[in-house]
Order: sequence, then structure tokens, then C-alpha cells
Amino acid sequence: MAMSRLVFAPFDPIRDREVRRLFKEYPHKDYQLKRMGVSKESMADYLETTLRAPGVQSIALSDDGKLVGLIALQALPWMSEHFGLRMYAVPHLLAEGGPLVRARLLRYVMEELHEVDFLDCRIAVDDVYSAQALEAAGFRYVGTEVYLGQSLAPHGPPEMPPDLEIRKSVRADRRQMLEIAEDTHVHNRFAYDPIIQENLARSLYRRLVENCFDQEQFTVLVARSRGAVEGFIVCKLNNTFYQVVGKRTGSLDFVAVRPGTRNRGLGAALNRAALHMMAQDGVEYVAVRTLASNYPALRITFNTGFAITSTSLHFHRWIHRPKTAYHVGENAIPRNIARFAQSG
Repeated sequence: MAMSRLVFAPFDPIRDREVRRLFKEYPHKDYQLKRMGVSKESMADYLETTLRAPGVQSIALSDDGKLVGLIALQALPWMSEHFGLRMYAVPHLLAEGGPLVRARLLRYVMEELHEVDFLDCRIAVDDVYSAQALEAAGFRYVGTEVYLGQSLAPHGPPEMPPDLEIRKSVRADRRQMLEIAEDTHVHNRFAYDPIIQENLARSLYRRLVENCFDQEQFTVLVARSRGAVEGFIVCKLNNTFYQVVGKRTGSLDFVAVRPGTRNRGLGAALNRAALHMMAQDGVEYVAVRTLASNYPALRITFNTGFAITSTSLHFHRWIHRPKTAYHVGENAIPRNIARFAQSG
């Protein structure tokens, strides 16, 4: 009986042209694409560009010369600095057939790529084969994310509470915004991961917001009342998607409201102001995602015109884990965790 020959190799866009077939045959985001008004052909064009993005390395698995699976890793440099570990996301885990090929790809990364300390993988909720492969490879479930979206068209400015001003942020707003970010963002996958200390998870989102201030694709709106920042929202434009697909899309990446000001409509007001600004800028479709357990955020998104388009499961795998406790001061960001212990 002839044995098949499995070969792992760095992705080669010429040799591995069939990756486009794997992208097009992936069935778990079809409803989301329909809501966006984007064809699978166009999405395959865009996804192929992500394999060539800076910081991405991809491994192809071939069986007797035929491409049967691919895994892509995206380096997370600032997050790696924050935790003192070499951290990677898994934006693509694609394969023919059942969970075996996916599990082999995951095992290859964990056993052969010694620079990888941590993997962060998000899969569609109905991608059962990938979920089974992740479980077999020792990944830990850390939450379910809900994706929502809506189409935009230019419209008049929304009504705002009389004592509230919403405008683009300036440098003088940043200290108060970072305080709000650290105090409010409790619904996140890192807070739900028992390996991560609470203070590291809290300070992570302070750093995330800080990274948005000086990047061109982000716009931050702040809500001020009586001279103080009471909340803010981070908006992002996906310029690469527009260049490849020809559709102007964006996302609402982060919204936070000071705890003492909640339940007064401020979150919804920030959402509406951001949607109005993006519509005026020609954005055609806006997406947002949040954990399924973040019921206040879901209520706000429903009330501001969003509808659910897909759901994903989130998994973490600590190939090395921090062995000692690490104290983080109010303004400190840890740069190194000196000792690791093998996690199995």
C-alpha cells in the first residue's frame, strides 16, 4: 500500500497557489460576507494579501505535492513586550477534511518554531474541526466573540445630550482616557485567561488605547462634560481592504465610559457620533466585535443599528508560561519575565 508523503514548508505563493481554493472553500463566514456585500472572490483576494503582511509567517502542509493545509502566524510585538513573551496570533488555520491536518499544523508550530511562546487563535463558532484540533493541541478556551455590522449612508448629525460635547481627542485628553481604559475594560479574553494576572490584563488595554493615538488609521472621539473626559471611542479605517476589494470599511475598536457616568446613554451617543463621522468620510460598512458576555455593549450596538453577522471562539495556548508573580505599578509596563516553565 502506497504511503502519502506529508511535507511542511514555508508558504510559497507560486508553489502554493491552491491556497486561494482553501480560502474560497471556507464556509463559515458566508453570512458575514453577504451582509457586507462582498463576494468570496474579492475576499479571497484580500486574504491572500494578509499572507504577505509584515510580521506574518505561514507554514504550508502538502500531501504528495498537493496543498492540504496552511497555518499563518502574526507577530504581536507590543503585546510581546508587555508580557515579556514572544506572542503570535493565528489569523488563518485552513485545511481539507477533518481535524487531523489542522492538529498537525498546530503541533508543527509548537514543536518546531522555538521562537513561539504563546498562540492566540480565533475560529468561527461552527468550525468544529478547528475547535477539535485546538483542543487536541492543548489550547484553552477563553471566550466567545460576537461580530456585528451595519451599512452606512450619509445622514444628519445625531442628537446629543445638552451637557455633552463629543469631538476628536487632543493630547490633553489622553491621561483621563487611559485611566478610563484601565478601569473599565473587564470583558476581554485576557481577563478570562487564568494564566494571566489581573493587573497585567488591565494594563494591557491601557497600552492598546495608547497605541492608537498616533496611528493614521485610527480616530479617537472623546465625550466631555463639565470639563472632564467621561468616555471615548476608537474608530479604525481598513485602508488595505479598500485598496484590494474597493469597499470602504471601518470598525469601532474600543469604547469606554467612566463607571460613574454609565447608564445615561453616553455609550450610545459615542457610537452614533462615530458612525456619523465615518459616514461623512465615505465609509460604507462598519463592524464591531465584543465578547458574548458583554451584555451592556451588545445592548448599545443593537440600539445603534448593528446586527450580528458571525460568532467566533477564542483560544489561547501558553507554550511557555510566566513562572513568577510580576507586580505592575500604575504607569509601569513589564518588559521581561525572566523565567519560563514548560506548560506541556
